[in-house]
Amino acid sequence: MASITQDMKYRLSLIKYAQRFGLTKAAIRYHHNRQYIYRWLRRYDGSIESLRELSRKPHSHKN
Repeated sequence: MASITQDMKYRLSLIKYAQRFGLTKAAIRYHHNRQYIYRWLRRYDGSIESLRELSRKPHSHKN
């Protein structure tokens, strides 16, 4: 079982605040731009696991 990280808790609190008070107020309070909040809102499906950072490892290489 994977643990819940502080980053995931932070993103969850940001999403909850944005849903309650709006994106602009959340962006001001958490010092992020609205695009960052939109990205996590789109990815959030109700579970805290959906707020985990995705891998940036390339799936293929042209060489």
